[in-house]
Amino acid sequence: MSNNDNNDIQFDSLIKQMAQDHQPQLPDPGIIWWRAQILKKQADKERIERPLVFMRLAAPTVCVIVVLGFLFASWKQAEPAANGAHVSFLTPLLVISALACALLLGLLAWSPASKT
Repeated sequence: MSNNDNNDIQFDSLIKQMAQDHQPQLPDPGIIWWRAQILKKQADKERIERPLVFMRLAAPTVCVIVVLGFLFASWKQAEPAANGAHVSFLTPLLVISALACALLLGLLAWSPASKT
């Protein structure tokens, strides 16, 4: 017998002895109950907050759609001003408005409230 075979036999017997000595134990019933209560409260919290999470995503989407609809609907009224001398006034206003919208949407998306 080689040294490897001898080591395998010793290891095998050690594993068998450890398996015989092992006595499975259940956790304390109080701990099981406590964990179940925590899991139930977490599930209740997620169920209650589900509409809020949906609205947190739906509200900005609806607002953007309404603003874009308003812009497209009133574009014919603003077109003469854009073609005239007021272009220098409208362009920065549109750029600032777009940046403000992007900033607000970014703050909404990465707010600490959205992480919970």
